[in-house]
Amino acid sequence: LFTIYAGKGVEKINTFQVFSRWGELVYEASNFLPNNPAIGWDGSLDGQLMNPAVFAYYAEVEFTDGEVILFKGDVTLLR
Repeated sequence: LFTIYAGKGVEKINTFQVFSRWGELVYEASNFLPNNPAIGWDGSLDGQLMNPAVFAYYAEVEFTDGEVILFKGDVTLLR
């Protein structure tokens, strides 16, 4: 499960998105608390397991002081 883990200074995750290399949205969650293993991408799309590949992610994180930062990167799905 690919999810967001954070320290004490994080208020919430505004948006967490995962995209295929073709730009297809494969997962999205919004307005959730970090460090919750029940919320995250399990490597599937519409109930079908995806093939191994590299996926892009974006996470808009809101901190307790009100600052909002966009984190982005990639994750490799292995089977």
